[in-house]
Amino acid sequence: MFKTVKSRVCVAAIAMLIAAPASANIWCSGKLAGVYITSSGDVVINGSWRNDWTRICNLNAGEVSAVTCSMWASYAATAKKDSLNVKVAYTAGLTSCSTIGTYETSPIPYYLMLDV
Repeated sequence: MFKTVKSRVCVAAIAMLIAAPASANIWCSGKLAGVYITSSGDVVINGSWRNDWTRICNLNAGEVSAVTCSMWASYAATAKKDSLNVKVAYTAGLTSCSTIGTYETSPIPYYLMLDV
């Protein structure tokens, strides 16, 4: 009986280790080459980790609240103006910051922070 329980625990532990990378968070850090807001409310940044434009939120859509999106836009503008680093966290099961979707295909981050 003990041997069977031990085997099941080992199998469960291995399964968790295999599944963990598929749902891992990633953190992308660096400077912003640009920030803009479209007429439809998209807040778009060009981070050094991607070297392309990625949408972080929309002021009018419900992915994150308008207040949160406004704060992220403010942080991004400050980071660009003052040449500060930012850190953006994603929980979408991404594997690399350099392959995040661009423009409207970008996943919405979990957070954006000034990394000072």
